[in-house]
Amino acid sequence: MELLYGKYSVLATGGTIGDVLFFFCSGFTLFMKPISSIKEFPNWYKRRINRIYPTVLAIAIVKCTFFDSHPDINSIILSGGGWFVQCIMIYYIIIYFIGLYCKNKINLIIGIVSLSSLIWFLSVERTFPFNMYGPEGGYLKWLLYFSFMLLGAKLGAKGLIPRNKSFKYFVYALLGIVVYYVFYILGVKVEKIEYIEILNFIPLLFAVYYLYHWGNSPMAKSLYQNRICYFIVRFIGGLCLEVYLIQSCIFTDKLNHIFPLNIPIIFCAIVIVAYLSRCLSRFISQTFKDSPYDWKKMMEKY
Repeated sequence: MELLYGKYSVLATGGTIGDVLFFFCSGFTLFMKPISSIKEFPNWYKRRINRIYPTVLAIAIVKCTFFDSHPDINSIILSGGGWFVQCIMIYYIIIYFIGLYCKNKINLIIGIVSLSSLIWFLSVERTFPFNMYGPEGGYLKWLLYFSFMLLGAKLGAKGLIPRNKSFKYFVYALLGIVVYYVFYILGVKVEKIEYIEILNFIPLLFAVYYLYHWGNSPMAKSLYQNRICYFIVRFIGGLCLEVYLIQSCIFTDKLNHIFPLNIPIIFCAIVIVAYLSRCLSRFISQTFKDSPYDWKKMMEKY
């Protein structure tokens, strides 16, 4: 949403916090069921394709029909219309074999990935300002984000933690996000210490870890059980892929004069288009199955 921030664009990080949360949740849910219990990789991977690619095709149709965007077929199939889809499809392959052969060595793998990220960052040719999570980060961010998926996998393999009552986890998570922003802003604003940016993934790891703990607290549970909060979390959370793929077509700076109100307005528009796109993706998915169309399921909110 950097375009929408105007003169406050320094606050835009390329969607870093949302990305790390998604990768964490993805790793967590994948490892809740032992990978070793899955007999065939092709069928396991096929389910990942069936979840993602009807949406990719639906978004491509929406972009070509209603927006001035015409991705070619190679871009749609090979990259999913964006780096994120291509990245997660590769992650799925690696995480499967980690779960099969190295599930007890995830801490070591996180350490190796983190050290490799540091070496990569220090060796890459950087032009100041350099945001390692942004477009200029290239494939470096692919390696960085994998640490968060591994953290989710590690916690998912342990199963749900006992419910806790501590509010301090939420405070720790916020502190981690604040420290992340400090490292990030210093790294892109002060050239002499721009290398400090590589350290910001550490407080992000802590922030995600403590958000997970807070999410299992009675306070978080009571929020989730609230009818309005439940709807928001389920509805928007279920649209995260569609939101990611369609958002760039909706972004505009024409409402920047009412900042920060422009952000929720544009976001609501994105969610609406994302929901309609998901209905189309379900139509596409059902079209390639033998069973009759289920129009009600096609329009379901969740």
